Amino acid sequence: MRKITRVELIPLKLPIIAINDDVSTHIINSLEKEKLEIIDGDVFVIAHTIISRAEGKEYFLPEISPSPFAEIIARKTGKDPALVQLIVDDASKILKVKNNIIITKTRHGWICANSAVDQSNAQPNCAVTLPDDSNKSAKKIYKKLTKHLKRDLSIIISDTHGRALRRGAINVAIGSYNFPVIDDARGRKDIFGYELTSTIVALADEVSSAAELVMGQAGEMTPVVIVRGMQFRSPISNIEELQFEDERRLFK
Repeated sequence: MRKITRVELIPLKLPIIAINDDVSTHIINSLEKEKLEIIDGDVFVIAHTIISRAEGKEYFLPEISPSPFAEIIARKTGKDPALVQLIVDDASKILKVKNNIIITKTRHGWICANSAVDQSNAQPNCAVTLPDDSNKSAKKIYKKLTKHLKRDLSIIISDTHGRALRRGAINVAIGSYNFPVIDDARGRKDIFGYELTSTIVALADEVSSAAELVMGQAGEMTPVVIVRGMQFRSPISNIEELQFEDERRLFK
């Protein structure tokens, strides 16, 4: 049985990130400014927006030329055709178009609204897309932070997604490094001694949602949250384990 402990959520303020900024350096500078000491096991949950912006994934909409296909969807949804073009470009499949929402499967494998293209926390007349490879981005940050801090850390890249059958959005994981994305509880015993046979916990999503409680969605300027006190029972796993194969999806 895992010992129950206290989990802390520590928000970290960063400046507005610009293209080609080193996110790791900004994190280190903020830690030093706040005089925060990092310990082994700390998990850094990082909003993808700052990584996307640093990696040049923020686009000025007036410079985008929408295709005829994007124009058609724009008329159906009432969206800016340039914004629709970004959504189409980041989609491997368009699953549904209804009201003002475009449900897609992104080229990264995620099922979400509008290919996760977002104008919140973007500069005026701009939109931000997901990083090309959030796992690669997480690994890069991990290497620099661990080299500087000399601690055993984990990195999660998060984004805010809606849910098919529930109102409201939550933070979920879209990239990670050195973290047990899935906590497989099968084989463990419940409080009455029965063996669990199907319980698989999306641990990375749970941690991302917890971090969002102090990260916020508006002008908080805290795109990084340190989650402290986690105790891992499962081995390190890949973010792709959170994705269902198409044939196993119950809701399509």
